[in-house]
Amino acid sequence: MSPVLTSAPLAPDAAGPPTWPSLESVLGRPASLPRWMGWRLRALMLIVVLGLAMVLLVASWLSSGPRFPISLKVTPTGEVALQTADYPTLRKLEGQVLERIRIESQDAGGNGLSHVAALEPLALHPSGRWVLDGPGRQRFEALHEALSPLQDSWSSIGVVVQLQLQGGAKETVLIAPRGWSGITPTYWALSLLALMVLGVGAVTVLAGPDARNAAFAVLALAQSGQLMLMGIEANLELFTPLWLLHMDTQARTLFDLLSAAALVHMALLNPAQDRGRAWKASLAWGVAIGVWLSCRQLCHPHSWWVVQLTCTGLGAAAVAVTVHSQHRAPHPLNQVLQRMLIISLLTWVTLTLAMWQGASRPDLNLQLAVHGVATWEVFVTSMVLLSPYFSRARSVMQEFTLLAASGTVAASLDLLFVALFSLGQLTSMTLSLFLSLGLYLSFRRWLLGRLPRPDGVSMEQVFQQLYRIVRQVERQPEALCPAIERLLCDLFDPLEIHLACGDVEQASLRGNGSILLVPMPCRLASGHTAPNVMVLRHARRGQQLFTREDASLAQRIMEQLHRALTFDQAVEQGRSEERMRIAQDLHDDIGARLLTLMYQAPSPEIEEYIRHTIQDLKTLTRGLAAQSHTLGEAAAEWKRDLSHRLGVARCELRWHIHLDNDVNLSMVQWSALTRILRELINNAISHARARHVEVRLVLEQDCLSLSVSDDGVGSEPSSWSHGLGLGGVRKRVKQLGGTVRWLDNEPRGIRCEVVVPHLMGPAVAEGQLSH
Repeated sequence: MSPVLTSAPLAPDAAGPPTWPSLESVLGRPASLPRWMGWRLRALMLIVVLGLAMVLLVASWLSSGPRFPISLKVTPTGEVALQTADYPTLRKLEGQVLERIRIESQDAGGNGLSHVAALEPLALHPSGRWVLDGPGRQRFEALHEALSPLQDSWSSIGVVVQLQLQGGAKETVLIAPRGWSGITPTYWALSLLALMVLGVGAVTVLAGPDARNAAFAVLALAQSGQLMLMGIEANLELFTPLWLLHMDTQARTLFDLLSAAALVHMALLNPAQDRGRAWKASLAWGVAIGVWLSCRQLCHPHSWWVVQLTCTGLGAAAVAVTVHSQHRAPHPLNQVLQRMLIISLLTWVTLTLAMWQGASRPDLNLQLAVHGVATWEVFVTSMVLLSPYFSRARSVMQEFTLLAASGTVAASLDLLFVALFSLGQLTSMTLSLFLSLGLYLSFRRWLLGRLPRPDGVSMEQVFQQLYRIVRQVERQPEALCPAIERLLCDLFDPLEIHLACGDVEQASLRGNGSILLVPMPCRLASGHTAPNVMVLRHARRGQQLFTREDASLAQRIMEQLHRALTFDQAVEQGRSEERMRIAQDLHDDIGARLLTLMYQAPSPEIEEYIRHTIQDLKTLTRGLAAQSHTLGEAAAEWKRDLSHRLGVARCELRWHIHLDNDVNLSMVQWSALTRILRELINNAISHARARHVEVRLVLEQDCLSLSVSDDGVGSEPSSWSHGLGLGGVRKRVKQLGGTVRWLDNEPRGIRCEVVVPHLMGPAVAEGQLSH
């Protein structure tokens, strides 16, 4: 199936070159991207500044909050143990089980109050969003509510609490303010990633404020909010305020549902817009908002499963839409979105099932709620960040694919080691990372060699095609655009290719790599203006995006073609000037001398011979001086010359000509055909002693057929020995790319047949390169 070539002019003008559509009309949008000036730049700077101010304000709030001096972990038996102490005096407590925290405070009247908060594995969960059942979520909120008196009695110098350990032991510790140095690197990393996602979403919607980009901005905003909440929760630990606890559950539930609905909306609009997309998108948004309104607190026993299944259903709907759109109208962006959706949906389902299966293991459940969810969010955020830039570098994307696969292997091995061998978290993670890194280094070269690559055309074939294009344009300047179309189709195999008028300085990408703009050489040999831009849509039959490497290759090819055409024009101009000089010298010098000799000829025979020589010289000089020859003009000149020659020999000429197209002949073609005809006529006169000569000249569909037959005494041409005359005919026919043969003519004489199958160009006129 060949690509759709929509290169016909809009309104051809008989008096001038055809009018081609503008680049804006072909793209369906402005040819140049919006400049980041004015309101766009101010809006983007405002969003970035507000986001950065929010990050710093939250960091300032975290720095003034409490920081527990000992890290906690959950044991496989479901107990909370002290893991690592910040101070040397507390290291004696490492490994002991913490049962309760006693908090001393005062009421409004100054009376002392004592609060005892029990510690359970649920208290270490960062968010209620990933607590599966309703009773567990209520218990999660009750545990944090029991710790809220510490927030009420908190001061800038800290607060003293009593740790009640298993076995009755007690230890008094000071919970001091966190300070800026106590903010974990996780917060800064996640907040930076959140700012990046927010910036990408803002740039996308500001560059093209349409429904699809708005849906992408909602997705980016949701992921940015998820990352910020995760960074905050990583620092609050046990001391999350109740207002933030309730807000976090509602916000993260909303972010997940909005992300799923945004993916459906993007699938409906990107890029082959689905029928009924408006009501389908409205339905997706309505389902997301409706489920959130009914389950935002996740207070019902099955609320968590309702949210998970809703997100899964919306993701499956988005996948189904992309599959249907790709089947109906292949498009590389659609295929990229389809792959992203499938990967995201599978990882989402895997995370959901892992949380469900790990509910019976408090330690594993906590690891999944902390590290599994964080890995999922960072993974999705990375795809959101990369999705607008998939066309930037194929090699980087391949390495990213391999590294992502290695990370998946590492996470799977980590869960396997913890579940089957009960290894410690550090031991399991270290071992899985080393194994996955070893697999990556061992199989990297092998995998890169087997990643899907486009079926490229070799550079040798490209240069052969460029040479043929230059040779064809030398004879037919108007053939440049179709020839370049075929070359670009061989290289990139696009679904569509258009010719348009526009101002593009160099080959560039549009539509995130779905469109490649290739500037054309500005002038042809004949001086006609060519369409300025070739627009290619959807590489590899809609299976891939164009990349920067593709744009660079197209630019280099156009530069080489421009140099070749310029050099060819300069060489042809030099040849033309030299032919003019030679023709002028022959006319002024040799012609004048022959004319003097003719008037001083001693006999009429010599005078007639010199007269014929002068006539041949005139024919030669006219041919040399002419800038171009059409086949019709050349045929008329040949007929006059042959009639004169045969008339002197008292031989009759029968001339037949049929041309379906009056093409331009190059100087090489004109000279070769002229000498072939003269040699064949000379043979018919001098060797065959013919009385009648018939010449047939036919041009049909670029195939030139020349037949010269006589009624002379020649016979059995297969037994002839070819001397300089017939050898010269063979050489010139071969120079034209044709064939020649001599046959017996019925009832007597010889017939010579010359066939040039591609007068105006070789295989470039037929089609494409062989892959």
